[in-house]
Amino acid sequence: MTEHEAGWPPEDIELALDDDSEIDGDSEEIYDTKGNRITDQYVDAAVADVHRAIAEGRVPVPTGRGGRPSLTGDAAHSPRVSFRVPEELRERAKTRAAQEGKTISALAREAFEQFLRAG
Repeated sequence: MTEHEAGWPPEDIELALDDDSEIDGDSEEIYDTKGNRITDQYVDAAVADVHRAIAEGRVPVPTGRGGRPSLTGDAAHSPRVSFRVPEELRERAKTRAAQEGKTISALAREAFEQFLRAG
């Protein structure tokens, strides 16, 4: 079995969970799309390959921690401040952010900082 260097799963393999079927590898012959017989050894090698790819960082693995990167740079939680605005103000912010190549959040952070500095 070849080790996969690209993203997992390879394009020619479709992974599907099927809890309703049982495969008896001793009496059934099942082949992958390349014609390789799928045996217990094949599965063990595939699982080991996935573990290797994860360890080497070749496969993205959900960490359970979603969202954007921390603004502190220390991987700490960034506090959230939210407020409502009229639709017209949101559209103006969206236009301005696009003109400056920023997100509305980045634009709002900058405006908030400037406002507090002027204090």
